[in-house]
Order: sequence, then C-alpha cells, then structure tokens
Amino acid sequence: MKHFIKRWQLAFWTTSALAVAAFAQGAGGPAPSSDVPSFVVREASLIQMPGVEVPERSLLHEADSNNPLHWDGDTLYLFNNYGHPWRTSGPDVEHLGGRISVRLGELNDKMPLWIEATWKDGDGTLFGAYHFEPHTVCFANSHLPTAPRIGWARSRDNGATWEDLGFIISANPCAIKCDTQSPWDAGGTGDFVFLPDQSKKYFYFFGTSYDSEFPEQGIFAARMRYVDRNNPAGKVMKFHKGAWSEPGIWGHLTPVFPARRDYHRKDGIMFWGPAVHWNTYLNRYVMVLNHAIDTKLTNDGIFITYNHRLDDVNGWTKPQMLLDRPGMLNGTAIGSVSADGMLVVPQGVYYGELRPSGRGTVIADTLSSGWYPQIVGTAKGETDKICGRTGRIFLTGMSRFEVTFYQPGEKAQ
Repeated sequence: MKHFIKRWQLAFWTTSALAVAAFAQGAGGPAPSSDVPSFVVREASLIQMPGVEVPERSLLHEADSNNPLHWDGDTLYLFNNYGHPWRTSGPDVEHLGGRISVRLGELNDKMPLWIEATWKDGDGTLFGAYHFEPHTVCFANSHLPTAPRIGWARSRDNGATWEDLGFIISANPCAIKCDTQSPWDAGGTGDFVFLPDQSKKYFYFFGTSYDSEFPEQGIFAARMRYVDRNNPAGKVMKFHKGAWSEPGIWGHLTPVFPARRDYHRKDGIMFWGPAVHWNTYLNRYVMVLNHAIDTKLTNDGIFITYNHRLDDVNGWTKPQMLLDRPGMLNGTAIGSVSADGMLVVPQGVYYGELRPSGRGTVIADTLSSGWYPQIVGTAKGETDKICGRTGRIFLTGMSRFEVTFYQPGEKAQ
C-alpha cells in the first residue's frame, strides 16, 4: 500500500500511462489545458458507511449506489441502498447510526428503488431522485437484465418518509436490447447524481445511458428548472446535439462522455456512475467516474474531471485517473489484493465472482470493487455535494484515502 501511494503522488503531475492509452483510443473528453487542477491522494484511516445489512451475502455494510448526505442543523443524514434505501444519522460521517428503513409508500416499498441523490431546500423540504429497476424487461420472472429509469420524490421529515412525484427521466421503452451481453442492463438510464447550479436556476442531472443504440451510450446530462421541483412531471430536458432540447421521458440524448465501445458487447467500454460536487477551494465542479472495460462493468480505475459551470456540457476537462486498479482494489478490499490483481478474502465471504483456491480461501474477481466513487467533504456543512480542499474518497461506501486539491500552477505539498 505505501509503495502504491508513493508511486501515485509522483504520477499525479502527469496523466497516467493507462489514461493516455485510453484517451488516445477515443475514450472521450475535450483536450487538456493549463487550467486543470492537480491533486494528491494519501492513505487515511478507514471510514465505513453503515450501509445495508445483507445476510445472504455475508455483508454488513453494503452500499449499492451513490450515497447522498445532507445536514439539518447539527445532524448529518446519510442514505445507503440495496434495492431499498436505508437512512442513518449522527454528528459527522464517522459517527452515523440509528439505521431505519425508509418509507416510500405502500406500492413503492415493494419496488426496487435506490435514492441516489438528494437536495435540502431552504424551507426544510428534502428532494430526492431515485433509480428504479423494473422486473421482467426481457424475461418472465427475472429481474435482470433491467432497464432503469429515474424518478423524483419529496420528504418533509429528512427522508424517513417520501412522497413519490413520478418518473422524470427514461429512455424510449422500445430501446431495449435483450440479446445484450450485459448481466445488468438491456437499456435505460440510471446510476446518476443531481445538484443545482450556483444561482439555483436549474437542477442538473448527470447519469448513465445504457441505451440499445451505441451513439446514445455513456454519461448523459439533463436539467430541470429549480422552480419546477414540486411539480416535475414533463419538466426535465435532456442535452442533445448542443441544446437542452429533448424531453426527459423517451427523448434522445448526446452523451457528455460517449461510450468507446458498445456497452452491450462483451468487451464494451465506457464511463458510468458519475458523482459531482462543488469544490469551494477550486471554485469549480468536480466529477468522479467509473471506467468500465467490459459489459460486466469491471473497472480499470476511477477517473476525475472538472468544470466551472454545469450548463457548459463541453467544458468538462479530459478525465484523469484518480485511482488505478490496484489502488481501487486496495481501497475496497475485504481481504488482501494479490500480485496478480485478485482479491483474497475469507472463506464464506461473498465478494464479486468467486472461485475456489487451493489455500482454504476464496479468490474473488472483484467486478464490483470500486463501484460508486464519491468525494465527500467531512467538515461541518460538507457532504457529497460540497467539499473543500481535502475530502474523502469513498468507493462502495468505504474510504481508505483522502484527496487534497491544488489550483492550477499551485505546488503540491
């Protein structure tokens, strides 16, 4: 681990060899400029989000999506998900407890929903957006592959109970590819985040398009006027061909970071699962991304990109690698990472795809390791939506690293 950290502190001054190779092959993003911040990643003490207990997988702290946080006075609230949202609260991100199952309504409590982003309004109302995965999209009595869509909800009690305000973003229901090689998605849009611009004129959404058509796969952008937050039906517009011109429901989209190879192929390559925060030290937005190198969403690393404005879709800098695969695996390891990049975990612990080893352990091909990267500020008032110079890097609800940002031209310490 220490060797890894030292190697990366040096590598932050240039784009990694793997990132150079990826973008030379068209993985996306505008050309780099001198106006790009730098960063240093360091080891830090473990912070484990409470997560969701999943006894059938021997997991006590599962976090199967982005994990939104918000403050109410001196209390910090966190949502973790595993097919249903759970809420914890406490004085800071290291001391959260009181886990409760969120109430979504008589019908919605029976549906697979993940609350992936929230925003606390000035009057105390909490708005949230959820990722919904319908069953039997392609096959009877089967949940997967699915085709996610995004809905909007409102809470008056810090997210203990929610009022469903309906679906606001979805792909055309005919854009389904049931012969997909993906074990997860035959189409749809999900795995997203939203936050308002600085003037609170619009909420901006950044998420993942698993569309059946290759040109519409990758990271999408959409927006909704802030004043429409209590009546969102039909109010979201997707970014398409240079304008916010397509309806959120069934409309087309032009990806911010397009897929490099068709997601529905076995060897599909694309960015997915963005998380965005406003960085008060850099005075710009920071996005972190998964980078899938096959349709199972195996990550080769975690990437980072910056933008001064949310409405400037083409203003995101070329993504740079924040963590390479060994660092990502070490950051989420239940056991230890072997020299060949495999994770050795205790017998009986489920972690990705398992195969027996000859040493009385189980070796996991960690397909899910590193999913859902987030940078979370840990100071009072900071969350997954706002962070200062230094924040914690969370991967699947676990943080073993902190990241410190530096302005363009500023010398790192």
